[in-house]
This record gives sequence, C-alpha cells and structure tokens, in this order.
Amino acid sequence: MSKKLIIVITVIILLAVTTFLTNDNFDRFNPFLQEEKSYAIVKQHTQQYNDVTAYSKNGEKLNYKLTFGGYDPSKKFVEIIHKGTYVKEIHYIEKQELPKNIR
Repeated sequence: MSKKLIIVITVIILLAVTTFLTNDNFDRFNPFLQEEKSYAIVKQHTQQYNDVTAYSKNGEKLNYKLTFGGYDPSKKFVEIIHKGTYVKEIHYIEKQELPKNIR
C-alpha cells in the first residue's frame, strides 16, 4: 500500500512541477541546449516583443518564435542571445550590422 501511495504522490508532484515549467524556463536549464546568437526585426514603439521570428547568422529561420522585453521602442533591429526559447539578453543593432541575408 505504501508503494502505491509513494508512486501517486510522485506523479502528482511531477505534474505540478511540469505545469510551472514553461518552454523558456525549461530551455534555460536544459544542459543539452547551447546558447546561440540570432537576429530579428522587431516592431517599433513597443517594449514587449511577442512571437518574434528570429534568424540565425546564416539567414535560416528558427523553427520557434521568441518572446522578450526590450528597452528602446525606437529601435527596429535586434541581436538576441538565447538558449532555445529562453532569451538571455538582447542588443539593439543598426541595419548594417544585420547579416546581409536577413535584411
């Protein structure tokens, strides 16, 4: 009887933990993901960027969207340091700094 109870409690705890871990939180601590640098063109006049399409330095579109906050609503081009969907930091860049195949 006690083994069944331990299994039930373990399953409940695992379900509770996974509901609190969103993709970005999971990606943040995932040891199998590497930090990478991507680029994006974002909307101006806002500091919250939702579902942004990002591109690798080679111009390849990422197969997921990123959501992150910014600090300069007048800028349009960003360099994103991220690990999966977890965005660690962003840097606003000029259009010339954007890889040519993304412009």
